[in-house]
Amino acid sequence: MSAETNPTPVFLRANPGGPPGVDTTPEERVESPAEMGMRLAFLARAGELLSASLEWRTVLQQLAELVVPTLADWCAVDVLSDDGHVERVAAAHREPEKVSLIHEMSRLQPPDLVSPGGLSEVLRTGRPVVMAEVTEDVLPSLVRRPEQVEVMRRLGIRSGLVMPLQGRGRVLGAVSLVRCEAGTRVTGADMELARELTRRASLSMDNALLYEEAREAQARTERLQAVTAALSRAATAEEVADVLTNEGLRATGACRGAVVEVNDEGRLHVLGAFGHDEEAARSFEGRRAGVFPVLRLAMARREAQWFSSLEDLLPVSGLPRAALESQGRGARAILPLTTERRVRGFVVLTWSVARVFPVVERRFLEALAQQAAQALERAVLYGTLRERGERLHSALQVGKEAEERLFFLLEASRALAEHLDDVEWTLEHVARVAASSVATLCLVELAAVDGALRCVAASHQESSRNAEVLAALELEGTLPLSRECYETGEPRYLPDVRVSLEGSLGMSPGHRALLDMLGPGTLLVVPVRTRGRTLGVITLGTSSPQRPLAMADVSMMEELARRVAVALENASLYRDAQAAVRLRDEFLSVASHELKTPLTSLKLQHGLIERVLGPESREKVAPRLATAVRQVQRLTTLVDHLLDVSRVSLGRLALEPTELDLGQAVRDAVERMEEVFTLAGCSVRLHISTPLQGRWDALRLDQVLVNLLTNAAKYGAGRPVQVEAAAESDDLVRLSVRDEGIGISEEDLPRLFGRFERAVSDRHYGGLGLGLYISRQIVEAMGGRIEVESRPGLGSIFTVRLPRGTSGAR
Repeated sequence: MSAETNPTPVFLRANPGGPPGVDTTPEERVESPAEMGMRLAFLARAGELLSASLEWRTVLQQLAELVVPTLADWCAVDVLSDDGHVERVAAAHREPEKVSLIHEMSRLQPPDLVSPGGLSEVLRTGRPVVMAEVTEDVLPSLVRRPEQVEVMRRLGIRSGLVMPLQGRGRVLGAVSLVRCEAGTRVTGADMELARELTRRASLSMDNALLYEEAREAQARTERLQAVTAALSRAATAEEVADVLTNEGLRATGACRGAVVEVNDEGRLHVLGAFGHDEEAARSFEGRRAGVFPVLRLAMARREAQWFSSLEDLLPVSGLPRAALESQGRGARAILPLTTERRVRGFVVLTWSVARVFPVVERRFLEALAQQAAQALERAVLYGTLRERGERLHSALQVGKEAEERLFFLLEASRALAEHLDDVEWTLEHVARVAASSVATLCLVELAAVDGALRCVAASHQESSRNAEVLAALELEGTLPLSRECYETGEPRYLPDVRVSLEGSLGMSPGHRALLDMLGPGTLLVVPVRTRGRTLGVITLGTSSPQRPLAMADVSMMEELARRVAVALENASLYRDAQAAVRLRDEFLSVASHELKTPLTSLKLQHGLIERVLGPESREKVAPRLATAVRQVQRLTTLVDHLLDVSRVSLGRLALEPTELDLGQAVRDAVERMEEVFTLAGCSVRLHISTPLQGRWDALRLDQVLVNLLTNAAKYGAGRPVQVEAAAESDDLVRLSVRDEGIGISEEDLPRLFGRFERAVSDRHYGGLGLGLYISRQIVEAMGGRIEVESRPGLGSIFTVRLPRGTSGAR
């Protein structure tokens, strides 16, 4: 009969040392060839089944089902874990409804490694235990709890054998083979068959465990790689905690976990957690890590702390037992997040049951913690760099905006300073500059005499809108915001015009339509004030993509308003000054004309007196008369100078060019000045190359010659004077007057030709300081130029260069 159709019950051999009252001696008998054949077939079939799967639980279940009912009436397979925990993983019974009773036995009293005999003995020593015969009175000694006796009776047990499962020098578990029929005994052949079967099962289980370990190692490696890749993309500490929690820690089987950061002050900050309520997480926030002995220990040793149960943690936790029990009584793991410089935080894990931590699991969790620590370090560095970058960007942006404001103020100030005579052009230019740099729209409104605001300048980045803006303001009047700013004298700033428009700003439909058309995001209105008076307002508006106006722009616009106010006041003063100058010049012109009449009459009277003088009276009166004539002539010259100044100022200096010889004009002037040079003690040397023909105003040219010769006689008294006239080119002639007098200092030269300017004391030399000014105006009117070279104590050289033709009038 084959093993499949007529199974032979075989009970296997056991070692001595069973429970009291149990015979542990196997029955020795000789097997028949048929029995040996059935056993070999059985082993062959077992080998096929045990090698068919690499899942060790499946292997053990197949083992239990294989031996029932061939080798036993029922079978139980228990596995020993690394932490000493015994788990019943497979069971089989010839009556399937009783399989649950086999598991109930284990549940009522889980096997351990300390009890004598039976399953505990096998798991502890790795040696098989045989129970050749079990009687009713022996049952209580085989179990440790009364409830198990009844279960044993229902299962049935008359003999049994517990065989170890061993692999790589360690006990993996045990197989319990039990017969329920009385009268059967274990033979040596049965023992050898059981040993061979369990050897093959152990090998198959060990291979399955190796495969599972390899698969788990690969899974851990893949998970670690995935977590590492995800951590490399985490830019903040919170992102690091999120990756670590969701992709790493949840897969460990822990029921609770937390990633806690330790800041530079040593205080805790919960970055992420799972399984904890918010109140529990907040209870640790801000507390110092050093107040918890377990954290202090982990920081000091810079290594993970493993606790198989709550009882192991209590002595070093630093927390009340009740608080820890509320989180569970299972195992704990605290892994420091260690970098080269310091411990940056902790990973805290809690399991629901007590357990030990295999080496591979410890290494995996420590690798996770190491990767997380490096990621936190990178996140901190990245955060620092990002913060510095943001500060630098902000500083650059602030600097750029400040530079923009500065250039705007400089450009506006330049325009305000250069065009005092055209205020409206200046304000329009300022508005254009504002609308092209710091704003989208700029309005400048000035107050009229009646207090009404009038828009004198409007500029938009889209110049086509300028006319629309002016037309709308002309029709609707100034914006209420501008009117309010003008009346209060305080700036108005609307950072969000859309929100403000939803409120009450007293806007008319026309004003609202204007703002809707312009679409400003921000508005700023500043008053133009000076000496307690408000002269007007300046309005700025910005639209996207123009940057919004900020508080710094308020200060900028207030500064611009001050400069505009000063410019307006200066323009007013300039206009008043121009009017005063025109009035003065007109007065001088009228006064000069009026003075000419009595002077002319006085000259005639002097001539009549000279003709009627007799010989006796001439001797007495002639010196005084000559002095009077010279004074009248001097007064006439001064009046002529004043008249010429007024003509120049009023633009009425006229020229009447005629053909003449410059050389002859010089000779005539020197001849007329002979008495002046004689009184000054100066000899005159002429150097004239002829002819020096040209078209010049004879009277004005003579006026220039007389002024230069008079200066040479006045400031070079007692020393020779050299006068030279020559041609420099076909179209240009040169006249120079050189004296060896007191000279002029270098710092006085630039202002020598100015109006009423003098390089010497008027007490000693007199005069109005107008001769050189008038001479320069005449020379430039004739298209020439006049220059001077001088050094103190060495005299001066005045040089006039004139083109041979002149346009005729100025």
